Amino acid sequence: MFSIEVEEQPNEILKWLYIGTNLPVWPEFYPYILHDLKAFRTKSLLLKEEGNIAGHVLVFHEDTEILYFGFFGVFNNVKEKIEFLLSKLIDYGKQHNFHKIIGPINIPIPIYGWGFLEKDSIANLYVGKPTNLPIYQEMFFQKGFKVKTKEISLEGPIFEVDSKIMRAYDSENYEMFHPNNWEEVLKFKETFFKLNENLPPESVITPGTENLYENYIKFIKQYGDLFLINLLRYKPNNQIVGCFFCLPNPLRKNERGNFDSAEAFIILINKKLQNQGLGGILMLYAVNEGWKNNIRYNVSPFEISSIHSITLAKKFGFKHKRTHLILEYLI
Repeated sequence: MFSIEVEEQPNEILKWLYIGTNLPVWPEFYPYILHDLKAFRTKSLLLKEEGNIAGHVLVFHEDTEILYFGFFGVFNNVKEKIEFLLSKLIDYGKQHNFHKIIGPINIPIPIYGWGFLEKDSIANLYVGKPTNLPIYQEMFFQKGFKVKTKEISLEGPIFEVDSKIMRAYDSENYEMFHPNNWEEVLKFKETFFKLNENLPPESVITPGTENLYENYIKFIKQYGDLFLINLLRYKPNNQIVGCFFCLPNPLRKNERGNFDSAEAFIILINKKLQNQGLGGILMLYAVNEGWKNNIRYNVSPFEISSIHSITLAKKFGFKHKRTHLILEYLI
């Protein structure tokens, strides 16, 4: 009754992604989606019932070690269909000699995010925050998947930072600023990836990010502006030692029809300078710049073990409102 069809053509894959996400697959998002589908040479495993498409899962990989999956979903969330598609995902990993299966990773990450939403989390529409019924992770657990990474979202309204507070953080050694133009942002790529090396392994989720930078920047440019990219410079040697990238949320507008929310996507500080309060200063700066540019709500994702960053975000008044689980299967 059920069968699997493997689809390899990006334009055909694009037609079926909506099955595995609550987030809109709008035509205006197609260029970003197609970029990542091509960059990862993705394939879709299409669940068919009596010749009709009934479910979908995207698969891709960077090497022969890990098979990543995303956009896992079936129409009407039928248990038997979920189980069949999941079994075929595991079979695919075994047949192609992968050692692990990890997901869901829904590319491009800035739009579709990662993880299965944990029960009792809020499920409102927000960029990078997929939702699903608990039956999905329950079925994955039954098949032997374990939690690899738990990502929590701290969120809430942002505020205008008192100018006295900002002046108190003025420093002879450090300067916070935005790039002057988008060419500068593109030239920042090499420095960005050097700063990425300071991340702990458990915080690195997305593979192949060196091929995604320009695509992500185009997304920020279309729906946001340069104020979403905050840089920290060490004045004595003019070296950039930190950055704070935020993502615009094109799924929400204020009463004037303008985008008014964002996601604090990633903050990076040179390892030698961590735990000196620089992350907090950079966060204050980003919040203040967001306020000046009509951003009124923020979501910040954190890997559950990032205690220092989580504590800092809570001091800003952000609340833990949703949790996403990235799962792993050892073959």
